[in-house]
Amino acid sequence: MTGSRVYISIIIFIFLSAVSAFGLSVSSSVDRNVVELGDPITLSITVTGERGSTPDPILPDLSNFEVYSSGKNTSISIVNGRFSSTLEMSYVLVPKKMGILTIGPVRVKEKNEIISSNPIRIEVKQPGKIGQSPGQKRDTESVTTPNRTENFFIEQVVDKRRPYVGEQVTLTFRFYQAENLWEQPTLEWPEFNGFTVEDLPPNNRYFRVINKKRYRVTEIRRALFPITAGDAIIDSPRLTIREDIFDTFMDPFNMFGRGRRRARPSGPEILTADRIKLTVRSLPVQGKPGNFAGAVGQYKIRAIVDKDSVGVDEPITMKVILSGSGNIKSLPAVSFPEMPDFRIYESGKTESINNSGGIVSGSMTFEQAVIPVTSGNFRIPSIEFSFFNPKTRKYQTVRTDPRDIIASGEALADIGGTPKNIIGIGQRSFAYIITDFPKPEKQLDIYKSAWFWILQFVPIAGMIAAVFMRLHNRKLMGDQAYARRMSAGKKSRSLLKSALRKKQSGDVIGFYGELYSAIIGHIADRLNLEKSALTIDDIKAIEKLDSETRSELVGFLDGIQVARFAPGPNSASGMDRAAGDASGLLKRLEKKL
Repeated sequence: MTGSRVYISIIIFIFLSAVSAFGLSVSSSVDRNVVELGDPITLSITVTGERGSTPDPILPDLSNFEVYSSGKNTSISIVNGRFSSTLEMSYVLVPKKMGILTIGPVRVKEKNEIISSNPIRIEVKQPGKIGQSPGQKRDTESVTTPNRTENFFIEQVVDKRRPYVGEQVTLTFRFYQAENLWEQPTLEWPEFNGFTVEDLPPNNRYFRVINKKRYRVTEIRRALFPITAGDAIIDSPRLTIREDIFDTFMDPFNMFGRGRRRARPSGPEILTADRIKLTVRSLPVQGKPGNFAGAVGQYKIRAIVDKDSVGVDEPITMKVILSGSGNIKSLPAVSFPEMPDFRIYESGKTESINNSGGIVSGSMTFEQAVIPVTSGNFRIPSIEFSFFNPKTRKYQTVRTDPRDIIASGEALADIGGTPKNIIGIGQRSFAYIITDFPKPEKQLDIYKSAWFWILQFVPIAGMIAAVFMRLHNRKLMGDQAYARRMSAGKKSRSLLKSALRKKQSGDVIGFYGELYSAIIGHIADRLNLEKSALTIDDIKAIEKLDSETRSELVGFLDGIQVARFAPGPNSASGMDRAAGDASGLLKRLEKKL
């Protein structure tokens, strides 16, 4: 009986140790599960762990959505000597088709273990079936836009005309398009003098009927924060539609499928909208706190320290975090109270911005090193921050909780009274050294060796390579067009190998089919087009290719189609020549597209 108990105890101990070793969890959620085609969905991902850092999550296949990264935030806390970290990431997804779509599990890999979140089901309905989407007006409204044409016009509107200084004004730009375009229009924003500006992704797209004409609407939103009181003018943007010389095309706004339309009159069309006048109100004088420094919005404040018991002259890292909605980038610095029992060194600040949901929000973190100069029990007092809340039209003051600190031991001071383990007093960075190293008996001039200098640059080169690799991986996760472009060559080479295998097995039709898929798929991936809808006529109109390459490409694809669908005698040498031509074309397309 005793042996069994020992055996069970060992199993429980091993299990608990394993759980403690990993301690990771991942969750994913969306702000809504039923949307209309073209409406944005916010995907939120949270990874928590019991270490100082957490691995980046691995996103599922999101090919049914347009994907926009909209924010990332990392926080670390230490409670009773135990680390815990949280990584929060958000993406804006815009569905590309109607029906039931699934966002697969988000995964996190820790050593040999893979932890996954639950899949999410999204129902995408036809536009107009579930009412008005946030930020979009689908009802009939009066549109008065200068330079309006029958098939194309633009407008701009704001959500408020009398904002306070520093209050967010949401500007919405809309491009109405009743016909397809050959080339992407050029949008020029005005200067926005007197405002700071933030983009509010993603762009919305939907249909709208005005005067019995059906338009496809592209909607772009920007957050404007007025800087000074008084009248402010938002000038008109300019949208230039270049001359259309083709009657078959691919729509650059990715709004319509391919089609035909009558040619427009020669010459570019320049579209403008009405200017908008705002009356920016000054912040009230009544009730303004003495420590108010200009912050406008809604904010919270909290302070964290990495430890509450230290030795004298040992640093404590204190972070003061302001979070909420408003112009995060322009937040004033937090005013720290006087603390005579501590030396204080500023360590900088970091910001995290989240522009999803049409509201600019995020956090600003101020970090300081706090060093007790004597032993005893001390208190870091509350830190106050005041702001004006435009929703309540009142000033508010928020405070952190005071933090108790225990310092023990004696200060390490030299004759002059300066602690010996601090270098660079008064600087933003400091380090710890040991001052009693024995002096070496003989100096070695290793710096004269070439290997010495080579080895100095190896870590730097490794760090630069790691940074570029991380940026590359992030872009692959968040930019579908970039990911397709980067993987195009690998996919086409794989299809060429598959074609050769089919040739060896005697599958002639399959051989030519793989060659055709390799070329068409490579073009579609490099240009971020839908492969199934790409035709030879579309290839003839690719401007990035010179006429010689286009002619050779079209001739090759026509020959492949004949070989596939009009079977005849196919010699091995002819198939080898076709494979060689395909390989050469792919190399040239890699350089030109």
